[in-house]
Amino acid sequence: MDASQPANTQAHYRSLLEELLQREPGLHGAVLSRSDGFEVASVSRGGIAVSRLSALSSSMLALAQASLRELSLAGGGTVLIEGQAGKLLLIEVAQATQPPLVLAVVGGDIVTGTLLWAARDCAQRLLNPL
Repeated sequence: MDASQPANTQAHYRSLLEELLQREPGLHGAVLSRSDGFEVASVSRGGIAVSRLSALSSSMLALAQASLRELSLAGGGTVLIEGQAGKLLLIEVAQATQPPLVLAVVGGDIVTGTLLWAARDCAQRLLNPL
């Protein structure tokens, strides 16, 4: 976790990630990281190492944002990667006063629309004050 974040903010982030996993049984884990790749909070079930996604998710989201800029498609970035065994969704959580955060969610047997809705709902709730 990031030592520069107040403990109550970290606890708030972690509790929201835990709620996300409880609401969606098809999810394996979620990690919230800073835009520079450092982990802020993470939760997982079944021993999946979601904390390894922090640095990777930052790079992948930066690539998505650069691609959107090249195509003159402004806005925040979202990346969805689907494999045979599951999905990885990355969402930029833009903050007004701090660098953006990246929410990475790993799902197995889950409908893509459900994954998108659950992750976007969590991202919105991350922005709400404590």
